[in-house]
Amino acid sequence: MSSTIMWYEKPAKKWIQSLPAGNGHIGCMISNHPFCDRLCLNDDTLWSGYARDYCKKDFKENMKKVRELMAGGKRTEAEEIVENHLTNRFTQAYLPLGDIIIRSDVGKIDKYRRELDMSKGIIYAKYIKNGNSIKTETFVSYPDDVLVHSIESRTPVDFEISFESQLMHDIYYDKKGFMVTGHAPSDVIITDVSFYGDGNRISYDEIEKSIKFAARAKVISDGDIVTGTDKLIVTNATKISIVYSSATSFNKGKEYTEHCRKTVSSASKKGIYDIRKTHIDDYSSLFGQMDIDFGDDEASCDERYVCMKSGEINNSDISMLFQYGRYLLIAASRKGTQPANLQGIWNKDLIPPWWSGYTLNINLQMNYWLADRANLSSCFDPLVSYVKRLCEAGKRTARKDYGTKGAVVHHQSDIWAHSTSVGYDALKIRQSARWMMWNMSLPWLCIQLFDHYLYTLDEEFLKIELLPLMKNVADFMMYNFTEINGRLYNIPTTSPENMYLDEAGNELAICNISAMDIGITREFCDAYVYACRCAGNHEEGGRFAAFADKIEGYSLSKECELLEWDREYKEIDKGHRHFSMLFGVYPGSHLLRGEFADAARKSLHKRLQNGSGQTGWSAAWAIALLARFGEGETAYEIIKKLMRENIHENMFGAHPPEFFQIDANFGFTAAICEMILQEYGGIIRLLPALPKYMENGSIRGLKIHSGHVISLTWKASKVISMEIHAEANDEIVINAKHLFSNNAEYKICPEGITILLEKGNRYDFFCNKIA
Repeated sequence: MSSTIMWYEKPAKKWIQSLPAGNGHIGCMISNHPFCDRLCLNDDTLWSGYARDYCKKDFKENMKKVRELMAGGKRTEAEEIVENHLTNRFTQAYLPLGDIIIRSDVGKIDKYRRELDMSKGIIYAKYIKNGNSIKTETFVSYPDDVLVHSIESRTPVDFEISFESQLMHDIYYDKKGFMVTGHAPSDVIITDVSFYGDGNRISYDEIEKSIKFAARAKVISDGDIVTGTDKLIVTNATKISIVYSSATSFNKGKEYTEHCRKTVSSASKKGIYDIRKTHIDDYSSLFGQMDIDFGDDEASCDERYVCMKSGEINNSDISMLFQYGRYLLIAASRKGTQPANLQGIWNKDLIPPWWSGYTLNINLQMNYWLADRANLSSCFDPLVSYVKRLCEAGKRTARKDYGTKGAVVHHQSDIWAHSTSVGYDALKIRQSARWMMWNMSLPWLCIQLFDHYLYTLDEEFLKIELLPLMKNVADFMMYNFTEINGRLYNIPTTSPENMYLDEAGNELAICNISAMDIGITREFCDAYVYACRCAGNHEEGGRFAAFADKIEGYSLSKECELLEWDREYKEIDKGHRHFSMLFGVYPGSHLLRGEFADAARKSLHKRLQNGSGQTGWSAAWAIALLARFGEGETAYEIIKKLMRENIHENMFGAHPPEFFQIDANFGFTAAICEMILQEYGGIIRLLPALPKYMENGSIRGLKIHSGHVISLTWKASKVISMEIHAEANDEIVINAKHLFSNNAEYKICPEGITILLEKGNRYDFFCNKIA
């Protein structure tokens, strides 16, 4: 189908036009240029810095002063202390490893085409150069942990192959390829948060402590290979294959160089055909779990991009971007790798935007919203592993900085599981409190891990891995929240990255509790109490439920909108990119079932009317929120806005001014899922927010809780067939009274139909025309 093929009529001239490949560990951006092809390489464990303890001796004392000032209504003075004394240094950076460059003679190019086949996880290019037909193929194998780049020419040609890196490195060329060894910087020093300021620099001052890396490339060819001082020269060749892998000391220890050699040698002995077959079998077993059909269009991405920028989209664009999000998650996140960061695993800059790290007040979480629903549960594992490391670091921060039990992590982290607040440390950053003084990321992440459990029903995961994490989060909240007049507050906190004007006209961020904190606490409480009961620990569940009942609740403004902060303040940015106060709508759901649903909807529309959704990830969140309210037509308008304003030429998500953030891609796929199927409050809702432009279509492979898989076909905005593959004995409720089945046990109920499922069975439902 065209939704799984992305193709272009021109080679990439810039990194952001290149196509991505990856296996969670090795990332590659390939230009497919006929004269100078460039493979831009990343390794998921190649970061600056080293493990350090950033806790501050006077943090607890200054926190006490802040709380005293807040109690006295002196918020301006409290925020001064926050920004001067509670800040800490910024996190480390995810780094580019280097580029393999393949040069050949210039000439006339005809019939050029490059494409990404998402059904196979392979990037192809073909063209005629001076009358000679040339084809290339690139993929990154997860089973063999190698990148393979192959070139086939109808007649013999010559190539030069070289390697470049911005990092400190040594390279040795031999007749079989080349070997690179090097050091990551021991620090990234930030003095300008615009990321490109002259004061920002990398440092090798403590090189003995930094990550070491190695990369090996083996060249296999039917031509002659000659070793130069700075390149390999291949002559008279019709076939060339480069087999490449990398390793670092972060997860391979002292054996990183030898591990790299052995990986390439072992894969090469199998042969390119077997590596390719193993790759396709592995990759397609994940990607092939879902098919979609929202409409077909064979247009090139060059044409699509021009149309998107002019505000013209069609349903095949939605299909393609939906599947692209799934492709990117498979390429960026596999068992045993690091979780996808702000740029997945693809980065070209030594000091990338936001250090290409883990932003924990929405972005990392959004990267994994699609994983279970889009039938890629196995790609979720890196997030679980990372949250466990964050929790360990957060226990130290809770103990040393806050003087409490449990674990706490703030809004930004890196491969070293940075858990303290961030900033310049010794220097104040004006208005930094709005992002650095928020400490609710761990409960949010635990909610997400609990939701993953609901899909898998893995009791061992729940009891051995998840419950200890949640216990640490619960302990911190119980020991850190402050009681005032019988109600509990998280003092000081913020509504992530947003600010307000107080009664005196001061621009402030900190408050006693925000709607975001309330929403996260409620969702976390429901999850934790449920998990405790599943494990038989009713006493602990009851203990936290009693605590959560005392948390300060939501409030309304004079206009009956949901208040974002603890009082009704004047908003500085009415169209702020974050929808933090609506956490309980999506990814949570409790606000949809309570007295504040209308107020939440009103708050969403006010923010959108004032320009929110201006970044790719913000637009994706807006689509999901609108879907939860059943507003498919408005959601479709935001889809058009996202494609018009927040997509790069290679279909990567864009963040103003011209940055790349992958959360837009992942969030888009998750949001489209929400328009087609929603599951909360014990009810599965089919086509809850389908716009008229998508009135006909089908989807196979949506996953719901308990691991069941649902497939749908609809016409004229009505489901005409449904198939359910049951993964457990279960009873589910679906809002589809018009469907009937000859092989399922079901009954009509007020919400729709209740279906009894037996593990391993398939059930077919069809439209009841009488209904």
